[in-house]
Amino acid sequence: MYNQLIAEGCVRFCIEGVGGQRYDDMERLEMKAGQWQINYYERGQVVETLFSSPDKQEAIRFYHDYVMKIHHCHLVVFTRSLSVFNWYKDILESLDIKTMQNDIKEDHDYKYRLFVTNKDIFKVKESFDEIPYFDEDLKKS
Repeated sequence: MYNQLIAEGCVRFCIEGVGGQRYDDMERLEMKAGQWQINYYERGQVVETLFSSPDKQEAIRFYHDYVMKIHHCHLVVFTRSLSVFNWYKDILESLDIKTMQNDIKEDHDYKYRLFVTNKDIFKVKESFDEIPYFDEDLKKS
């Protein structure tokens, strides 16, 4: 299942003993107290158990279906330049790749962020040599 989720462009998942990304807020498939559980974590703490079963295959099916419904966001551009941001956005949209903008505004500092979801990350990687694009001054931050 791990490789299948990766092939679908999923990044927000973690399977105990197998791997996956470890974000602060995520759902994880794990064995606890003799039960296969899907737990939602915030800041390293279980907030909610979404599913629990002694049946491993049942838990795997539930987890797979759950993870596949999540929009898996991939950062492709992080810049202070609106022209750089628009250049990437225009190219991606001309390739029929949907983008999402989610900027960071701090006092007098504006950072443009461009995301794609799920399997579109593979199309982006085919189109550009370096993804994600970061401004040089942002790499130091």
